[in-house]
Amino acid sequence: MYEVEAALKSMEGYTILLKGAPGTGKTTFAITLLERMCTGDNKGAYISTRIDPAALYKQFPGLEERIPVKNVIDATQSEFSESPSQVLYEDLTGFLRSVYSVVAEEDVTILILDSWDAVSFQIGKENQGIEKLETSMLDIARKTKTHLVLITEYAEERRLDYLVDAILRLEKEQIDGRVVRRVFIDKMRGFKVPRNNYPFSLEGGGFTHFVTTASELGRGRHRRIREEELPHGNYSTGIEDMDTIIGGYPRGSFVLLELMDDSISQSYRSVLYHTISNFLLNDHGVLYMPEDGFYSSSVKRFLMDYVSVEELAKNLRMPTVSDTESEDPCLFHIGADVESVRKYLDMHFDIYKSLKKPVLHVLGLTALNIYDEAEIRKMLLDFVSWVKTTEDVLIGVLKPSAKLKSEIRELADVHLRFIPINGTLNFYGVKPHTVIYNISPLASPGSTGEVEYHQLKLTPFV
Repeated sequence: MYEVEAALKSMEGYTILLKGAPGTGKTTFAITLLERMCTGDNKGAYISTRIDPAALYKQFPGLEERIPVKNVIDATQSEFSESPSQVLYEDLTGFLRSVYSVVAEEDVTILILDSWDAVSFQIGKENQGIEKLETSMLDIARKTKTHLVLITEYAEERRLDYLVDAILRLEKEQIDGRVVRRVFIDKMRGFKVPRNNYPFSLEGGGFTHFVTTASELGRGRHRRIREEELPHGNYSTGIEDMDTIIGGYPRGSFVLLELMDDSISQSYRSVLYHTISNFLLNDHGVLYMPEDGFYSSSVKRFLMDYVSVEELAKNLRMPTVSDTESEDPCLFHIGADVESVRKYLDMHFDIYKSLKKPVLHVLGLTALNIYDEAEIRKMLLDFVSWVKTTEDVLIGVLKPSAKLKSEIRELADVHLRFIPINGTLNFYGVKPHTVIYNISPLASPGSTGEVEYHQLKLTPFV
């Protein structure tokens, strides 16, 4: 994280207490931090009181290439240890002497002690012993100008919390039965903390925290994904990672994009616009009724960042109540007060006949809130049933204010939920079932090396 690395790079002898229950990712965070800080002449040491270096290298493949064996020190006190670097101690003095030797002889920039609980339990069984151990360790760090990271599993507040410069707390929670990880910055002496927590993943055996807010996903030219690249004749979602995760959208299916919070009603659109753009670039029609509160003309302006005006004019159609806007080839006129959802649907199918098949139908379900629930129910049942007889796809956008949410969920063949986590945009599959994925921007160069295409990167919370 920026805050942690900035503190370690600008200050000397900075002390960090890393808290978290078992399995929250403390060791992975520490190893990742060691890798990032140990560049150039900077050296790091990792003292493990729980597992020997051989087991650590097995847990983190490739670690031996980045952190030399001699810098991972075995403090397990095992008589069977085969580690070339060991810390052996019987009392407080012996432990401190061993630690000081490691720091001074190797000229260490950062020292990680995993775990502090094991050392304090073995040495400081009485309160006085613990306090002396804590004070001495922090003194060594500050006098040798060595950064110190102490890893602990205790959650309650203790004396050490007041002595260290920073406290990071890692937590693992569940959302709808799926894992979400967060790191909280409970204390950061000498630094302003703009955000007190970040969601993160342990994907690939490393620590990756997510900082891109939902409003900063960006937009840009879409690169076409050919339909033959997907199995079973499915259509691409327009996002390469999502195609890998769910296999694309089946022909004749009803896809539900559910927004669990109104705060992401704008930012999820980058996902939808990539789908729309890919259909258009594969020369398919798109019929899009935006959600309540969004104008078709403004939607078109956003889509112009993804595909050319010519592609939009050729195959995109959206309703408008404006007489002047209906002169735009992308927009078709509907009355300001269409008295029934059936009448709108009739107009929809009149336009549908003129489009290149197959067609992607996109329906902002809150736009139907002006109609009676019985009318909406019948219209959706008929629409979904009809789509299943075609090669088309129907995407419904379900916001918290939409009517008949439970019934609509039951109709879906593919159901994706979008959730905000501390400002970031994330999603998970209900149908098919998936873990939670963070959504971040990913720019990729064009074939000429000049044009940058916009894409989205999906990283699983593991």
